[in-house]
Formats: sequence, structure tokens, C-alpha cells
Amino acid sequence: MTSINSNLEKLEEKRRQGAPKYKFNSRLNIDEIEIFEQAYGVVFPESYKQFLAEFNGGMILEEEESYYIDMTDWEPDGPKWSSFYFYTLDELEEKYIDLKHDCKLISNEVKDFFPIIPICNTPMQETIMVVSQKGLKKESPVFITDDISDMSTYVQISDNFSSFLSTIIEHEGFPDISAAPGSQLLSIFIYDSGILKTNSGEETNEEVIDRTTAYLARHPKSSWYLNERGSAYLRNGQRKLALTDYNKSIELNEKESFFYYCRGVLLLDYGSKRKALIDLDIAAKLDPDSLLYLTGRADAFQKLGKLDKALADCNKVLEEDYTYELALYVRHRVYKEMGKDDLAQKDWDLIDELNK
Repeated sequence: MTSINSNLEKLEEKRRQGAPKYKFNSRLNIDEIEIFEQAYGVVFPESYKQFLAEFNGGMILEEEESYYIDMTDWEPDGPKWSSFYFYTLDELEEKYIDLKHDCKLISNEVKDFFPIIPICNTPMQETIMVVSQKGLKKESPVFITDDISDMSTYVQISDNFSSFLSTIIEHEGFPDISAAPGSQLLSIFIYDSGILKTNSGEETNEEVIDRTTAYLARHPKSSWYLNERGSAYLRNGQRKLALTDYNKSIELNEKESFFYYCRGVLLLDYGSKRKALIDLDIAAKLDPDSLLYLTGRADAFQKLGKLDKALADCNKVLEEDYTYELALYVRHRVYKEMGKDDLAQKDWDLIDELNK
């Protein structure tokens, strides 16, 4: 097997010579690759990571560049889709998100970890992929599929990325990569490697903060990731940082009720109760069917001494779901403040019953 360094040297030599069919991109800062890995919780195979850092995608054309002039007039990406085309990091990200959404390979046992990384398309519009190294003892094989929705079509075509790249170079960009009968299925490889089990644990607050910070380095206007990081900061006791992220998420998306709810809860516990009520009222009005937001507003009313309004919100929630515990807790406190101890005790007894 030719080493990855030897393969990269061959491609670099072709680029220096100005070989017209070799269309590879410029170097990519390794920090950008590592930010991507952190953002999505994956680790690129080392040989592929070296290739991406050196060339950030590209292809070997089948014909001289002039052959594609007419094609590019009506289909600028025509050369890419008629070649073995290695994605840039940005293109990889788009393909990765699509694959994660469409692929049914990963079971529900893993909340968010998705280890399949698409790296290339073929002239037949097949997708070539590797597996995240996180949890693997040896470098990932290379797999191919012509139908990302059918896991039985994901089959191995090479032992590792360096071997696959060597085949591409040896055949001037157009190898025969048909999987041999009995080739290993990607689903079997993932099962046998145990990487899903290895990566199935819950993230710590620090891990959530690191992941979302990395994602935001690539997509600074992602309101949901700002909100997610804010909640991790809050759980970590970093309330000022949480408030900053909640503020930014609302600035970016003023119509998202959940963002107001999160900021309202923070302000209710650690800041101005009146400002908290404003946020929780906005959340409840933006999504009047949400039992969570109505309960949050009831909590704010109760803590501000507006007991009748708190009781009204609690009753509305419990008419929809009499077992909704958050509302039972708030109404219990309201009844206690109103001096209605018998009704407060009934709510408390129901809470006890629900927790048996």
C-alpha cells in the first residue's frame, strides 16, 4: 500500500507541473478541520485529514478542461458530477448534514453521534464515505453506496483512504471500484467496531459548550446553537455567559418562543422577576398551546404575588393534562399562599402518587 504522504506528493507534483486534468484546491488550515471535528463530534481518519489539509478537495478530470466549456455554461458543476470528486470541507458539511438526516443506519440508542462522513461522489452519483475514527482502533475503511436511504447498499471498497486515493491516482481519476461479492457492509463494520456504544454517553456541560462553540465558529448566527450553549452555561453556573447567549439568540430569531422561555427562567431565578414575566408572557403568547410556557408564566405570576393570574394559568394547563407536574407544583404554592391548605394538600398528594 502506498503511503498517504507518497500519494500527496504525487498530486502536488502534478499541480506543480500544471497538469490540466488535475484540479485540486489550495491548502486548508488544520484549525478549520479540527473546529469541524469538534462541532460535529467526529474524528477524520488521519490519512483523509492530511489530504483535506493539503488540497481541500478536488478531482482528476476525464477530459481536457476545454472539453467542459459548453457543459459549464448550463451546468457549472458538471465536471464535478462527471468525475470522482472529493468535497471541500464546506461541501462535506452540507453532505454530512443531509446524510445524517436521510440515513436510517444509526439507531435511537445514540442521541446525536453520527459517524458516517461522505467525502466524494462518483460519475454514477454514488457516495463514497469513511467512518469517524472516534472509538475505532484502526483507520476506517472506505465505503460506497448508490442509495443513502438503503443501508444494505453501503459496502466496503478499500481498506483505508490512502489505499483508495492510490487507486484514484493509479487510474488517472477513473478506477473501477465495484465492490467484490461478499464485501463488508458498513452496518456490520459499525456494529462489530462498537463505536455506537462507545459514543452513546451523555455529554457533560463542558462538552456541550465545546461542541457548540466550535459550531458557532463556523456558523456564528446559529440561534439554536447559541441557545443550546446558553443552557449549558446556565447548568454550569455561568449565568452571565448564559444570559449573553440567550440575548443573542433572541436578537437573531425574535419569533422563537423557546428562547424567551429560557431567558425568562434564568431571569426568574437569578434576576428581575418583572423582566422574567415579560419574557415568559411573550413565550406563552407566541405559542399559546404550550403547557410549559403557560406554567412558566404562572410561576412568574406566583413569585410576583399575582396569585389569581398564576392560578388561572395553572388551571388552564391542568385542564389539558391533570398530571402535568410542573403546574401542580406551582398551583400547590399558589394555594398555600392563598391559605387554601386543603386544595394545596390535594395537589401534593397527586404529585406523590405520580412519583410512586
